[in-house]
Amino acid sequence: MRTIFVLITVLVSFNSFARATDTSDSPSCAVTGVAETNTGLSSILEIGTKLSDDKIKEVTLKLCSDVMVARREAHDIPKWESTMRSLLGYSGSKTDFPKYFNHFLNTYKNQIICPKYQVTTNIYPPQHLFKRILASGMNETYEEYFFNFENGDVDFNAYQIVDGKKETIIDWVDKWVASGRGDKDELLDVAYSLSDEFGAKRGSEL
Repeated sequence: MRTIFVLITVLVSFNSFARATDTSDSPSCAVTGVAETNTGLSSILEIGTKLSDDKIKEVTLKLCSDVMVARREAHDIPKWESTMRSLLGYSGSKTDFPKYFNHFLNTYKNQIICPKYQVTTNIYPPQHLFKRILASGMNETYEEYFFNFENGDVDFNAYQIVDGKKETIIDWVDKWVASGRGDKDELLDVAYSLSDEFGAKRGSEL
């Protein structure tokens, strides 16, 4: 009887070990499979690594240059994906790119300042990328890119300190329109959409 009891104990222990081994193997395979096919997510997570100020300036300079090139070549959306692939190593899909890019915009929102730029007699002062897009007449970039997202996907409350005060894209549009530059109706439409649909505020409200 003692021999039978010992034998049963050994069999039960072996069966438990086998199940534990199967359980540990299965999730491992599943996770590996997901990781191999989700390079876009992997790239999104990589952007969480803190970038140096110099790197942010380098990327910003190219993003702002992309805006001017897009204007010259009549593209509604600048070639930002190409820039992020070459300068930050984005390796995800075209579909996943907006998540990656928007995460970058949100993470470094107050540092994405385009440098002073001059084209013939037109002088663009240092200004946030959101402002440079409109200042260069690329209003369609908002329609074709930014306005395709949900409220919260992009934080439009980035600001610069101008004359000792916080200046957002909404403040800038007010000043730009008051100066008589740009297409007033289009600019006000963009500002209204940013405020009404995406929670954009004036600097005094932040």
